[in-house]
Amino acid sequence: MLIPEHISYLIDIIMKTKSLIVLVTSVVIAVITCSFTMKSDTQWITVSGYVDNTNGDVISQVDVTCTLNRDNTQLSKTQTDPEGYYSIQVRQSESCTLSFSHANYVPQDKIVSSNTDIDDMNVTLRSQEE
Repeated sequence: MLIPEHISYLIDIIMKTKSLIVLVTSVVIAVITCSFTMKSDTQWITVSGYVDNTNGDVISQVDVTCTLNRDNTQLSKTQTDPEGYYSIQVRQSESCTLSFSHANYVPQDKIVSSNTDIDDMNVTLRSQEE
């Protein structure tokens, strides 16, 4: 049979354990929050435009890839929509290459380094048959 001193001792241990769990949980949440905050410090800009061919016809499903020039890290990728329009996120003030490629056309690269959004980076791809 438990006597009141034992019950009090057990309650004290349970409360200390509960406090420790709350403390550890709080520290883990703080670390996770800080890591997300650090990653979000990167500033991004939007580069957008249209892709067409030498006849002026828009080209859909053109792959648009952003690669950092300093270390060749691929940052983002998208495709043109049915109207030939694309929009892609790139790092602000960092030099990167936008590569435009489609199975029927000669690939083309554009170097981008800007502090502000670019909304008129239009590209004309040449057919592989030309």
